[in-house]
Amino acid sequence: MCAKRFSSYTQQKVDFVPYQELPKKYPQAPKKDYAVSIALFMPSGNTYYAAAAVYRFFAEYPWKGWAFWAYQRWHWFASLSERGYRLVADHRWIFKWLVTIFWGKSFSVSSYRTSGWLFGRFLGFTMLFAFISLWIQSAGLIGPEGIVPFQENLDQVWKKSASNIAPSPWLLRPTLLWLISGTSGLKILFTIGTLAALLLIIGFIPHIAVLAGWVCYLSVAVVAQPFLNFQWDLLLLETMFLSLFFLPWTMNEKVSTAIEPHFIGRLLLWLLLFKLMFESGLVKFTYFGTNGENTWADFTALNYHYWTQPIPSWLSWHFHWLPSWFHKISLIITYVTELILPFFILFPRRFRNIASLGIVFLQLMIIITGNYGFFNLLTIILCLTLLDDQTFPKQLKRYFYRPQKVRINLIWMMWWKSVFGSMLLIMFIITGIYYLSLDFRGNRSEFSEKTSSPSTITNALVRTAQFSRSMNSYGLFRVMTTTRPEIIISYSNDEKTWTPYHFNYKPVELQRQPPFFFPHMPRLDWQMWFEALYIERIMDAQFSLFLYKRFLEVITTGDMKKGEIHIEQFFTPQELQDLSIMDVGEQQQVIRNFQMHINSYLDHSYWFAMFLRALSRGNPNVLGLLTDNSNFQKKPIKMRIALYYYNFSNPKEQKNGFWWIKEPLEQFLLDINLKDSDEM
Repeated sequence: MCAKRFSSYTQQKVDFVPYQELPKKYPQAPKKDYAVSIALFMPSGNTYYAAAAVYRFFAEYPWKGWAFWAYQRWHWFASLSERGYRLVADHRWIFKWLVTIFWGKSFSVSSYRTSGWLFGRFLGFTMLFAFISLWIQSAGLIGPEGIVPFQENLDQVWKKSASNIAPSPWLLRPTLLWLISGTSGLKILFTIGTLAALLLIIGFIPHIAVLAGWVCYLSVAVVAQPFLNFQWDLLLLETMFLSLFFLPWTMNEKVSTAIEPHFIGRLLLWLLLFKLMFESGLVKFTYFGTNGENTWADFTALNYHYWTQPIPSWLSWHFHWLPSWFHKISLIITYVTELILPFFILFPRRFRNIASLGIVFLQLMIIITGNYGFFNLLTIILCLTLLDDQTFPKQLKRYFYRPQKVRINLIWMMWWKSVFGSMLLIMFIITGIYYLSLDFRGNRSEFSEKTSSPSTITNALVRTAQFSRSMNSYGLFRVMTTTRPEIIISYSNDEKTWTPYHFNYKPVELQRQPPFFFPHMPRLDWQMWFEALYIERIMDAQFSLFLYKRFLEVITTGDMKKGEIHIEQFFTPQELQDLSIMDVGEQQQVIRNFQMHINSYLDHSYWFAMFLRALSRGNPNVLGLLTDNSNFQKKPIKMRIALYYYNFSNPKEQKNGFWWIKEPLEQFLLDINLKDSDEM
């Protein structure tokens, strides 16, 4: 087994001969009991035995000669090495059994040509899905006539930078849209990104393709908040960025000439997968709801998950009604997969295969029970990098093994990958440790107070990571939601009959089957779920709820942009008059209170108010994000925003065609009169 492993290093430098055949092939070899230990014969005439032979063998390869140097320099190291060799040699069957457990039948050095080639193809397809999915929604979301035009975002950043109260606009918004603005700018970015994905799929200049895709996606993501503020967008950016050191730097990557991925690039992707999975498991036990409960810890999370997740599928309904024992077993599998299997990534082949199999199984189950875009697909693709060529069947991997010469330019590129990859690896580890420390702290105040502040170096690296959006923290569903508030928006043309706006994916109609749309990501439908949860949180604070309604009404019926909003616009004429007769201290207190709440709503709900404004004006780009938008040609005279609690129907109701049941939340109901806004 060891001889086969050593032979995979040789590049025909060493001839391996069983000692029984040694006299026939090399009669000049000295007489010795070769059954005791291996022997290495050098062209110079020197002969090395046991541990010295192993060290001298590896000294021929870069970065592996340190052991032979230490063996010659330090007597204690040589003595310890020989004792270790004897321990293994005298108990070969025990160590063979251990090797079989950790590596399997093959003890040869792992190579990753097959998984490396497949990774590039699947990453290309994922990029293609991501760009096209976002492209078809971009006009209604961030285009010039969209909900939150990206140019408005850039204009605000530019004004702040010009007034010397903020750093360079390129640092705040690293986007090519500074150079190519307007609708044409978005089209160019999406076109280049889509072409980059296609180039990666066919294997043409894969390193340039993934870099171009990363630049284009980053350029859109930084100006598309809150619609591109999801963890799968961050994961895609980080995967593309780290893949630059994993994918081959070549003109045309063919199956027959698949290149071994660089070790550092492979390690970066492994650590990314470890961070993604381990953080996702850790936060489930360190974050608690406002009432101090943790449904993950008390094994009740799946009582809520299937129907409270952002956009369930029809399969979610069926999984919800499975027995409670099934949910508890599912939770145990989830915890093992997210908290234990990530450590298997750092072990030899068989453990990595177990980790890959377990993580892929969990991701497939999430795919069929929910709609999370390309997030789970990306995770599965990262698992591909764990599989070495020895894992794949011979019928497949034989296509990836063709004789190829080591080119000089390839060696040069490997050197550059090693230098820059090592720097990136150090940065990745430091930021990853920082993120993990925050996850261990959780949201419990007693731990927050004990945590020391990070070092200056860590702070600088974290800021750099935030700039690139390519070294991130992860962890979905830190706190499981136990209710499902849904915003229902209706319009009326006679103030008597109310017609709801129907979304393509989010629940509105009770008899509509929950859709399945993997790997598409409907950004607006997802944001509506977050906004409903936000309204639910502020419902118990009467003044906050009052100002929230005032905020929505003023923005919806007004015509101001975010940078043109002033606090006086949220006071009625009577309130302004009452404010003018107050003493200065009381007046400032009221204004500060208004300002604090309005600023909070501007940060969180400005997009929602702009969405309502677009609906009220019949904006065709925004209506294109909805279903049955042909019915909205006439501008309504009144709009109603209501909040309902939705829940899955029981099996009897589902047989009658009802997938959902709902009940109104009477604390929240807002009617907006649009007549006055039309006259304005």
